[in-house]
Amino acid sequence: MPPHHPLFGHIPLSASIIGSFPPYAHGNYLPDQIRQRYPHLDSAFYLDTWPFGPPVLAVVSPDMMYQFTQDRSLPKDKGMRHFLQPLTGKQDLVTLEGPIWKRWRAIFNPGFSANHIMTLVPGMVEDVSVFRDILQSHAEKGDMFCLEEASLNLTIDIIGKVVMYVMAYLPKADTLIAISRDHKFNSQTTYNDMTSALRNQLSWCTYGIEINPLEYINIIRPIVHWNNTRRMNRYISRELDNRYNSIQEKAKSKSVIDLALKAYQAEDTADKSTTTMDVTFKDFALSQVKLFIFAGHDTTSAGAVFVYHLLSKHSSALTRLRAEHDSVFGTDLSTIASRLSSDPYLLNQLHYTLAVIKEALRLFPAVSAPRGGQPDFFLSDAEGRQYPTEHCLVWGNHFGVHHNPRHWPRVEEFLPERWLVPEGDPLYPTKNAWRPFERGPRNCVGQQLALVEIKVMLALTIREFDIVNAYEEWDTLKGNPKGMNVNGERAYMIIRGGGHPADFYPCKVKLATRE
Repeated sequence: MPPHHPLFGHIPLSASIIGSFPPYAHGNYLPDQIRQRYPHLDSAFYLDTWPFGPPVLAVVSPDMMYQFTQDRSLPKDKGMRHFLQPLTGKQDLVTLEGPIWKRWRAIFNPGFSANHIMTLVPGMVEDVSVFRDILQSHAEKGDMFCLEEASLNLTIDIIGKVVMYVMAYLPKADTLIAISRDHKFNSQTTYNDMTSALRNQLSWCTYGIEINPLEYINIIRPIVHWNNTRRMNRYISRELDNRYNSIQEKAKSKSVIDLALKAYQAEDTADKSTTTMDVTFKDFALSQVKLFIFAGHDTTSAGAVFVYHLLSKHSSALTRLRAEHDSVFGTDLSTIASRLSSDPYLLNQLHYTLAVIKEALRLFPAVSAPRGGQPDFFLSDAEGRQYPTEHCLVWGNHFGVHHNPRHWPRVEEFLPERWLVPEGDPLYPTKNAWRPFERGPRNCVGQQLALVEIKVMLALTIREFDIVNAYEEWDTLKGNPKGMNVNGERAYMIIRGGGHPADFYPCKVKLATRE
C-alpha cells in the first residue's frame, strides 16, 4: 500500500491528491493518481480511510477484477444502496442479491436483447432528430451552450420509451402498433416534472464516504430528497395504475414497466380480480422504473459527449468515421433518418464507429465496481500475493484499469485502431481490461442499448456539424483560474453519479466543412 500515516492513515495522501484536483473532479481518479505517484502499485492496494469509511482495497488490474466480478461475484457494496436509495427507493435491480436478483434480471433481459433494441431504433431516430434540430439552431446562432444539457434531455427521452413505451395488438387488425400515451417525456422540447425531479435528485445524492464532514450533516438534503421522490412517484404511479388496468390486453410490449407487470400477474399470489395492484409490489415496480430511467440516461449521455469531444480533437479519426458513414448510409444526409428507421441493422456495419465509441469509453469510464469484501475471499495478484477482503470496500476502479500502462500500450493515446487489430498485434486489448459496463453476471443490462444510442446520435449529426469545446471562453466568463484539468484534460469527469464532462461541456457548433 502507499505510505501510511500512523494516526491519520491515508487521509493526508488522499486529501493532497483531491486538493490538487479542480472543483468537483470525480473520485474515480484517485487510484490512478496514487499509481502514478507509486508506479509499483499497479495491481491493487489498500487505503485506510478511517474515520470516513471502511478500509478500501483499490483494484486496478483486469485479472484481479475478474476474480471478484466474474469468477465469483461479490455482493454490491452497501454504499451503492446509500447512493441509490433517494433515487430508487427500497429495492432495485442494482443492489438486489441472490435468487430475487436472478429472477428479476431474467425478467428484464428481454427488454434489452439485441434484437429488441433494433426495434427501438425508429423511436431513437425520432428523438435524435430533435437533438439534431437543437444543434442546427445553435449553429445558426453561433452561441455557446452546454452540450451535455442537450444530450441528457435526449437520452432521458430515449430511455423513457424503453422503460414505459407500450406495444399492443389492435383487436381487429391483428397488427402490432405503438400506442402513444402521455408517458413520453419530451424533455428536449418541454418541461417534464418527472425528469426534472430525477435529475435534481441525482445532484443531491452521496455515496456515504465523504471527504467533507459537512456532507454528513446537510439538513436540507432530506427535504429535497422527500420532495423529489414525491414528484417522481406521483408521475410513475399514475402510469403504473393506467398500465395495470390495461395489461389484460394482448400486450406484446417488452418495456420495463410491462415486463414487471406481467411478471406480477403471473404470480400465484396476485389477485387478478382487483383493479389495483398490491402496495408492496407497486413500491418494488416504482423502484425498478426509476432505476432504469436513471441508469439508462446518465452514463449514456456522458459517453456520447466524450465521443464528440475526442473526435473534435482528433481530425484523422473524425475524417475516417465520416468516410465510414458515407460508405454505409450514402452521402445524401437528408435520407439518413428514413434509412435508419427502415433498416436499423445498417448500424452493425459501423465497425470504425464502434471502435471510436469503445476507445472513448476506455478513456472516460463513467462508473466503477464497488463490492463488499467477504471473510472467506482473497484476491491474488500476478506475483502470487494474497489480499484479504473481509471488512473492505473492494473498489474495482475502471478508470485505474483503463489507464494502467501495464495492460494498455500507449495508454493515454486515443487509438480506435486498437479495437480493429487482430489478436497478437501489440495494440490488441488485454483480456477483461475493457470494463465500462462491467463484466460477469452483474454487468450492465443496457450496454447494447447505450452503444446503439450513441451510434444513432453520430449517424444523424457527425457529418453535418463540427462541435468544438468552448472551455477557454467559459472560464473567462466564469472567472475560473487557468490550469483546471486532470491529467491535462479540461473536460475532466466531475461527480454527478457517473463521471460527466466538467461544466456540462460548454461548446460551439457550426456546420461541418468537408475536404
